Amino acid sequence: MAKDTDFLYVSARIKYLETKLLGKNDIERILEAPGIEDALKALSDSEYGSDIAEMENVYEFEKVLDKSMLRTIKTLKESFKNHEIITFFTLKNDFHNLKVIIKAMISGSDNGFFSRLCETPPEEIKKYVEGETSANIPDSLKEAYHKAIEAFESTKDPQQIDFVLDQALFEEMGKIAGNSRDAFLKEYLTALSDLTNIKTMVRLKKIDGDIRTLDSALVSGGSLPKEFFKEKFLESSQSLIEALNNTPYQQIVEEGITQWDLTGSPSVFEKLVDNYMISLARRGLYKPFGSETVIGYLAARENEIKLLRIIMVGKINGIPSDMIRERLRDVYV
Repeated sequence: MAKDTDFLYVSARIKYLETKLLGKNDIERILEAPGIEDALKALSDSEYGSDIAEMENVYEFEKVLDKSMLRTIKTLKESFKNHEIITFFTLKNDFHNLKVIIKAMISGSDNGFFSRLCETPPEEIKKYVEGETSANIPDSLKEAYHKAIEAFESTKDPQQIDFVLDQALFEEMGKIAGNSRDAFLKEYLTALSDLTNIKTMVRLKKIDGDIRTLDSALVSGGSLPKEFFKEKFLESSQSLIEALNNTPYQQIVEEGITQWDLTGSPSVFEKLVDNYMISLARRGLYKPFGSETVIGYLAARENEIKLLRIIMVGKINGIPSDMIRERLRDVYV
């Protein structure tokens, strides 16, 4: 198990990098910019400035965000040996890429977006899916691929691909958290797993799914057992809210599910989940060194990029600032 002192050097670098994170005033200034060009100009004085200067058009802002996050990952990997914590955050992008490749193969179209914030190049995953057994991908992705294909072929239901790969992702994150024996990483995963399962259960209820589908969709790693979800699946939203009243998720469930029921949209629930996870990650701000600083900073960077993506997409589509603001998450600093 890594000791806090193993993170002295990387924590010192992160404490400097934290000063470059966008705060509430920075986000508000970008949000209040009249249009996309002005929003990008407002962002030019930040860490993103050099990449913005190289943009050929406003639609390349996604590349700017990716370049920035790739620099963060590179900096952290150069600063300490425990890269598993970084992999814990980037692994979801490998599974996203695998989903895109499988669905393209099944549908015969190739319209998916690959994430470059991954551990395994999507080109290698594609080679394996196309039958090149020499492709350089980890066994976990190979196994997940075969399970997903088997599930789809037996059901002809594309959502089974998502279920199988999500389960495989959380199993791999669970292995990382277990191997690290890091209490905070385990706590972070527990919350993420629980909240993922709550959202999955509510979504399936709303589309009249069945318990068998629920059973295949729930992920591992949480504190709430499968039996809890199977029981509440047959009951009302109010019953779920009451059952979670004395848990850390009480506010998320009460406000988020109530709004979901009223509007038919999970957007408030998703925003509350993101805010909860960033508040949990913020523990890294208050420790001088330790794994919490790395976990917190990685979560902060992902959150910042999500905020900028929401704003920029909104600006491109001419959405009023007040409407964009409703979708914004809390900032880390």
